[in-house]
Amino acid sequence: MAADSVRPLDNFQLIRSSNLDDVRDAIERICSRPALTPAGDAGDFNARINNYQLRRIGLLYATYGTAIEVAFPESLYFVKMLPMRGGGEVISGPMSASLNNSGGAVISTGCPYKAYYNRDYEFLAMRIDPQALSDKLTAMTGATVNAPLRFNLQQNFKHPATLMLRQYIPLLADTLNSATSPFPDWWIAQTEQLLMTLFLCGHRHNYSHLMEQQPRDPAPQQVRRAEEYIEANAQRAITLEELAEVTGVSAFSLFSSFKKSRGYSPMAFAAWQRAKRDGFQ
Repeated sequence: MAADSVRPLDNFQLIRSSNLDDVRDAIERICSRPALTPAGDAGDFNARINNYQLRRIGLLYATYGTAIEVAFPESLYFVKMLPMRGGGEVISGPMSASLNNSGGAVISTGCPYKAYYNRDYEFLAMRIDPQALSDKLTAMTGATVNAPLRFNLQQNFKHPATLMLRQYIPLLADTLNSATSPFPDWWIAQTEQLLMTLFLCGHRHNYSHLMEQQPRDPAPQQVRRAEEYIEANAQRAITLEELAEVTGVSAFSLFSSFKKSRGYSPMAFAAWQRAKRDGFQ
């Protein structure tokens, strides 16, 4: 990729610098402070990092211009690393994961890790707030998250949900870069809910077995209660977590039953209600 070409999220520059300390300071503003150790020619170090923060999820693009080791004392977020060009490796504890066109990595919150990038490595990374993801897991399964949520380090791009994320994240970066902000609250809420759902479904973790269980169908009155709640709150963004609390069933069960009995998802119904309110129906 040419040095003057447009990169993902270029309208949201975090830093452009060949100074290691300046780059460390910039990265520390959005996560923990890393150790940066050029493994190639230090004179070629030229970081180009872009960053956009929604509410509970952030997207980052980075390239460093030279082979480099990046080490974090811990991850403050759940991080999905999506290689775009080049290759590398991530090591966290006894586990390692390759970074290339056929594989990426998922970093769990609280875990220290090192990443080795080759000279031409470029990547997108998605950061998810740990409390938001734990709340999403609870809403989807109805289970209490007692033990810390931990993901397998190595990704499997063949899983349908992971493949959707692999395709959607670059499209989202392009949308954010080209659209005029601020973005509507309902769009941000639904986008983050989609990303967290795909993230939890597409990557193995210590609660995956709960998500693979057959959900119990809510009673018809619980589905109707969800519809009434959506109709009464069509003026704002509504999450599956809210609906789960209102109906007293897990979001996963409610979503499944809604699709089965109505032929559409709760979020599709909410979008239709919003469009009707705004005069598009």
